[in-house]
Amino acid sequence: MSRWLMLLLTAGLIAPAMSLAEGSAGGERAVVYTPADWPKALSGDLIVPDGAAPPGGRPAVVVLHGGAWHKGDRGNSRNMARRLADNGFVALAIDYRLVPDAIYPAQVLDVQQAIRWLRANATPLAINPARIALWGSSAGAHLAALTASLSPGDRLFDPEARVQAVVGGGTPTDFRDGGGGNGSLARFLGERWHQGSTVFVEASPIAHASADDPPVFLFHGDADRIVPVSQATAYRDALTAAGVPNTLVQVPGGGHALGAAGKPVIEQGIAFLQQQLARSPAPESRSPSGP
Repeated sequence: MSRWLMLLLTAGLIAPAMSLAEGSAGGERAVVYTPADWPKALSGDLIVPDGAAPPGGRPAVVVLHGGAWHKGDRGNSRNMARRLADNGFVALAIDYRLVPDAIYPAQVLDVQQAIRWLRANATPLAINPARIALWGSSAGAHLAALTASLSPGDRLFDPEARVQAVVGGGTPTDFRDGGGGNGSLARFLGERWHQGSTVFVEASPIAHASADDPPVFLFHGDADRIVPVSQATAYRDALTAAGVPNTLVQVPGGGHALGAAGKPVIEQGIAFLQQQLARSPAPESRSPSGP
């Protein structure tokens, strides 16, 4: 475990960041999604499909970049957000706070705030607030899975930040053994693992798998040496045991960065979101904060 965590924290994505001007062409613009009293002002690139929204509003997706919790920015996930917008989703690719400036659970709270921002702006953006999903890769997939798995009674649960579906690629899901005492993971979680340490359990999506979790789509290279595919198979099994609809697609020979081999599975993930969010109830039939 310690080997893949060390590699995860040295991998990162390297696509250059580029800020978008307000009202830029193609339905893209930069927004600040955090309130004035947030510890740090955080931005996202909002991408809205062209044309009129369908009755009831469009589904929306918050897109989370990888980078091992300590590097990367929303520029790394902008192309994915554009692909989602091309398929009818309002997409918000966000920055979130990074280690060492902020440690867990700051990143989860940032993701929750992005979901809240979309719901608060559902009317002007023609979003259906009961049809919001998360899409993440690597560390971003961890944050997506963890945020979505929180339930009433969990310390970080936010009823206004519930989502209706999750897609994660190369997802770290289980830190319960402490990652072999890995120092990099300790820096993310703010302490070193020891017997009785609860933060490593709390930060593990697998520890929160329960019947009220939204449907989950996982994709993972079966030759991933950074986050082993066993992290995905174990999470799949936990979700199945809890009665949560889920799909795991293993990419034969795929590493952590799938490259061209990942194109078909990305399309499968988009189709999964289209199917799952089409099934979500309309705003008038269920509060977006409902289970």
